[in-house]
Amino acid sequence: MYILILIGVAMLSSFLTLFLHCAVILGKESDKKWEEEQISKKEEKKE
Repeated sequence: MYILILIGVAMLSSFLTLFLHCAVILGKESDKKWEEEQISKKEEKKE
């Protein structure tokens, strides 16, 4: 019985870890896009 609980907890933790990694990657992508937008806005103001 304990082995089933252990397997269940391991599966839940792996899914949680995968979800958090995806969230971090998507967050970094959106930060890059935001920075590029800010840079392009500054360049447009200079011109």
